[in-house]
Amino acid sequence: MQKNKCTLKVASYNIWNDDFGQEKRAVQILHEIHTIHVDIIGLQEVTEHFFQTYLSTDSDFPYSLFFKYKGENEGLAILSRYSFEESFFLHTSVKYAESNALNIIVKVDNIKISLTNLHLPWDSVICQEKQIVAIDQYIHLQGTRADFFILLGDFNGNMNSSVNRFLLGDQTLCGKESNPYWNDLQSGYCIRKDIPLTATLDFVNNPRWQGKNTISVPMVADRIYIMESWNDITLNNLIIFGTEIFPNSNMCASDHYGIMAELQFVSDTCI
Repeated sequence: MQKNKCTLKVASYNIWNDDFGQEKRAVQILHEIHTIHVDIIGLQEVTEHFFQTYLSTDSDFPYSLFFKYKGENEGLAILSRYSFEESFFLHTSVKYAESNALNIIVKVDNIKISLTNLHLPWDSVICQEKQIVAIDQYIHLQGTRADFFILLGDFNGNMNSSVNRFLLGDQTLCGKESNPYWNDLQSGYCIRKDIPLTATLDFVNNPRWQGKNTISVPMVADRIYIMESWNDITLNNLIIFGTEIFPNSNMCASDHYGIMAELQFVSDTCI
């Protein structure tokens, strides 16, 4: 047996599709993305204009994908330092509940990584549940096409949501279970560091919400999961970014904060 190893930094960031301060925020968003120096980042609420103008020509990420939702002016994007061996936009498939999810497979030092970027709907728990079950099913059907599986994005729900409990293997949804289940990285990291979870949809401290939302509870809406594996996975670091308030706009780059995880993967290969 030969052991293959790789280190990968991945991130998720909802960049807020809104006209408010868009041009100033565009510069701030790019600053936030470049500052964290990731290998792959999944972005939500990306417009075609923003992708073509700012993201598709970004020299830090030679590989990029963008797919827009049917009938909407926004969609999902993935920026990567690694080429895409496969990609699939689940929104185009009735079989997978037309889910708001974009999957890629990349190869990093002989290890294949499946990464899915999603943005669950904010306005219907029923739709959230249908989509997460379909997304989970699609990923599990990939089987041996990848060695490790990452799921990230804006889940539009708190840690006690049915979606989170389903992914953790704590409950069924639509008569289905997630098996193997998933591990939420911020939860595991904070327990080991003895620090509290950080809300990524922060109705208290993010200037976007001040004076406009005084009743909603901040939530960890943006998350990164790793599917349970018999192979070795080490979480080296996890940070919440995008919290800086820029003086020229008096705003954060987005109404969400981003999340970044640095992971080490080790897999056994028969030779």
